[in-house]
This record gives sequence, C-alpha cells and structure tokens, in this order.
Amino acid sequence: MKPDFLLEEHPLLLLNPRLVPPYGWAGHIPFAFLAIDLLRPRTLVELGTHSGNSYMAFCQAVRALALDCRCSAVDTWQGDAHALHYGEQVYQALRARHDPLYGDFSRLLRARFDDAVGQFPEGSIDLLHIDGLHTYDAVRHDFETWLPRLSERAVVLLHDTGERGRDFGVWRFFDELAARYPSFAFEHSHGLGVVAVGARIPPSFAAFMHRAAEAPQAVRGFFAALGGKLVDADGHPVEGAPAEVPPPGSHLYYRRRDENYDESRMVSLAPDALEGVLDLQFRLPADTTPDYLRIDPADHPGIYGLGRVAWRTQADEAWHELGGLPGRLGHVHGELLPSQATQGVRLASFDSDPHLEFEIGSALPQRLPGEWLEVAIRIEYEVVIDRPALHRLLERQSESIVEMVHLSRERIDVQNLLREFAGQQEQLLAICGEFGQQGQALREQSAELAERREQLQHLLLGFSHQREQLQGLASSLAQQQAQLTEALSGRDELEALVKQSTRQQVDMQSAIERLQQGVDSLAERGLVARMRRLLGRAR
Repeated sequence: MKPDFLLEEHPLLLLNPRLVPPYGWAGHIPFAFLAIDLLRPRTLVELGTHSGNSYMAFCQAVRALALDCRCSAVDTWQGDAHALHYGEQVYQALRARHDPLYGDFSRLLRARFDDAVGQFPEGSIDLLHIDGLHTYDAVRHDFETWLPRLSERAVVLLHDTGERGRDFGVWRFFDELAARYPSFAFEHSHGLGVVAVGARIPPSFAAFMHRAAEAPQAVRGFFAALGGKLVDADGHPVEGAPAEVPPPGSHLYYRRRDENYDESRMVSLAPDALEGVLDLQFRLPADTTPDYLRIDPADHPGIYGLGRVAWRTQADEAWHELGGLPGRLGHVHGELLPSQATQGVRLASFDSDPHLEFEIGSALPQRLPGEWLEVAIRIEYEVVIDRPALHRLLERQSESIVEMVHLSRERIDVQNLLREFAGQQEQLLAICGEFGQQGQALREQSAELAERREQLQHLLLGFSHQREQLQGLASSLAQQQAQLTEALSGRDELEALVKQSTRQQVDMQSAIERLQQGVDSLAERGLVARMRRLLGRAR
C-alpha cells in the first residue's frame, strides 16, 4: 500500500473479539477495529444491534484505544421482518455482557430509531452504523432521518449491501449514495458499504478510502481473509475462533390451522441450566387459542426428552394434562428416539434448530375474551452440545448420516419394491394361467359358436325359401279369395244351373234307359246284326 497508509501502523485490527450468534456481521469485525482506529470518533451510534457482534467490536476498539467516545446502540430488541423476531433473552444476554465491560461510556438505548434521533444534537455523530430493516425505503428513511445529526467528519456504514433477495434494498440505496459521496463496498459477510459523508473526514481515513479505490480487489481480499479467521464462508465460527456459548434459549411457537410458524407468534425463555430436567412455563398472549404448538428445547444440537405437557387458562388456574403426546406429534426436526416414558418423546438433533410440533387445539376449551393461556412443558436436557467448534463437525456428520439414512431408506424401498414386484409377478403368472384356461374354453366356445352360426345361416336360407313359398301361397290364396268372392257373388245363378243340370241329367238318364230298351228290343229281333252287315257293304 502507499506510504501514507501502512497496515503495520494499525495492529488494532488483529484484536480477538468475542462472538455470539448470529454471525452474519462477524466477518467485518477486523474492519470495525480499523475504522475506529482511523476515524477516532467522538460519538458513535449503531441503529440495529441484535446480539451485538458489531457493536461490541466497536466498543472493544474504543476501550483498547482509550478514546473519549460516547457510544449508543439503538434497538427495540424485538426484531423485524429481516432480522426475524426474537424474545427478551437476546437483550438480556447482551446487557449482561455489555454493562460490566463498557457501561461507563456506552449505553443500550431501547427505542425506535425515529424516537431516539432527538437525543443526539445536530452535527454530533462521527460514525453511524445502519443495520435495521433492510428494505430500500427503510434504509433510505433511516439515513435521511439521521443525516442532520452527522458531523463534518462522519462516516456511515451500511450492512447487507450484498443481499438482493427477500426484499433487501440496501444495495440499491448504497449505489445512490456512491454517486454523491466517496464510497467503498466489501463483498464478504453479506456486504458492507462504507460512505464518507463528512466533508472533512480525518486524513487517515481518507488515505484508506483512496487506497481502497486504487486497489479495490486487494483491499477486499485482505479483509475477507482476516474475516475468514473468525467465520467461514457459510457464516459458522471457525475452529479456534473466540465464540461465546449463548444460553440455551427455549422457544414455543404457536399457530392456528391456517397459519405458518412465525417469530411474531413465539414465546421464549432462557433457562440457566444446560442439563437436568426443567419445567418451563410459557404464557401466550391474550385471546390466543392455538391449534398447534412447536417446542424448540434449545439452540444447540443434542438429545432432549419431552415429558409432561400441561396447560391452564386465566379463568381456571388448575393445570390440565395434555395426554397422548406421541399420538399428537406432527412435524419433527431431528430423529425420534425410543422413550421409557409412555407419555413422553425423545428427540436427537445434529443441528442448532431441534424442534417438534404437537396438536393441542382439540384439548383446549373456549375462553373468554382477553384471557391468557399458559403452557408448561417438562424438558430433560439429556445431552447438549454447547461448544460452537463442535457444531460444524456435527452438521457435517449429520449431512453424512442423513445421506446414509436416505441411501438406506432408498435401498429398503428398492427391496420392498422388488418384493412387491415378485408378488405381482406371481399374481400375473397365476392370472396368465387362468387366462390360458379361459382362452382354451373361449376357443372351444368360439368353434361351437361358428358351427351354430353356420347352422343358423342354413336355417336363415331355408327360412328365406319358405318365406318366398309363403309369399306365393299368400298370392295364390289372395287370388282364390278373389275368385271365391266372385263365385259367392253368383251363388244363386249357380244353384239354378245346378238344378237345371240335375233335371237334364235325369231326363238324359231316362232317354238312355229308353234307348237301351229299344236296342235290347232290336237285338232280340236281329235288327242289329243286319245293320252291321249293311254298314259293312256300304264301305
């Protein structure tokens, strides 16, 4: 670097900080040390502190340099849509660490940003760190609201300039500021924007900004490497990093059937014990009637037992047992282990978010408006892995185990499928045998049906001939019927002719008889022979 900016003149950036989760800002702590050394602020304000990694680093540098600097951390310690919502234990844990070390020159100002701005004179703040809600409108509002309080030496830090999802808009506002002020952005640990707002920033800080603009990749790489000594690329503390063990926070989430779990529907406790059996009591807000509860026994990997679960209402202070807990289980994050308690369950988890869900809505009575509900859960902290250095190891082990479990389940699934296929194959073979028998019967029936069809065709042909004959008979009968009708019409004439013919027949018979008599008479007198001779001569 240029002679006017020498890193060896700022050994402060090599200080060891103490880290607590979440670790999203931890990679910028070396620069936080350097910024305090270069700027030597008289007033430092941080907007959005959460668990305090950034703010405690600022205070650590102020203490190490013995600066005359007043520091203020402004936060409600309730969270927001980006930092998520959290409970009272976060503030109490920070206060317990902060007050003994830095309480003589620093304060935790519990207030909204807009409400706290009036407590600082105009032109008084030399270093402002903005890390509140990260939408474009929110970060712009925070900057413009606090801008009149900034001094001529002021520098503003904006966290999360590298985040572009989840409605983050810090990057967009930082680009606008970069067009108005000397600026520089780190890219690791979600990004950190550095904006030299004051017209008269200290020469040492101006020298750093000049060097950063001259060799941005070298500066970014250097501080990313320093940050990598504290947290890895995934934001986990590296082995040997000075990370503090946070209290084993226990959280109870609640929801209705049509809702998702959200930090706005959460009650948290910070038990002192890391082992043993504890009865934790969570009081839900008034008018809350959940259908499902989700218990997070601790913020550490481990093995946890859940035994007695009971509830009571404001109107009825008697505790009521929630029976059949194993049968009420829903989603489980971890692995269920065998439990000696018939009404309890045991949960093993390899990451820092063990939890399980159970149904409670069917057991709750109707309550009066404004009544609260209290839930008591007995938790056995059987094994708690509270060393951060072991968390990453467990996560890697968990990934391997999960992969092995998936492979084992897939193998079992394949074996089950093979058995099922074998059974189906046997069924198909049996069905094919039945089909073969049925096919032979069908072929025989088909041949019989073909023969019957041929017979039917012959019968139909005979019926056709008979139909033609019947049609001829019908025609003949019709003619005869016509003749008969005609004959019947002349019946009287026929009867008269018959009578006449009968009389003529009788007369003819009489004439024949007389003629015979004459012949007989002639024969007796020889007359016939003589006539024959006469006839013979005539020829």
